[in-house]
Amino acid sequence: MNRLINKWTLIIGATSGIGKASARLFAQHKSNIITGRWNEWFENFKHELEQDYSIKVLILSFDIRDRNACQSFVSSKAKPVDKLLNNAGLALGKGSIFDADFEDWDKVIDTNIKGLLNMTRFISEKNEKY
Repeated sequence: MNRLINKWTLIIGATSGIGKASARLFAQHKSNIITGRWNEWFENFKHELEQDYSIKVLILSFDIRDRNACQSFVSSKAKPVDKLLNNAGLALGKGSIFDADFEDWDKVIDTNIKGLLNMTRFISEKNEKY
């Protein structure tokens, strides 16, 4: 029996690359998918997954850099997320260190570190209650 059937997998960073490939793999195993941030980029892929794999895909738009938005998303879910794939990543400021833009650094750290930690904590906290 497949442990993913009718479960909900939250994929952070599912619009391209590893995240998109992972979404397809989870869908093949009949896991329903939740993703966030870029609705317009994921809309066509959503229809493809739903049609090809007979699953549900829920696109919720929130920014993992916004701790309140993360907490609101998790609080709004009636059931806990069964699987979390923290895959969001951002790369800015690829130039010389002496030319670096501090705002770029803040965005990268807020996305790649704080955002993933926020989602892990809130999902874990919610699932602990179930």
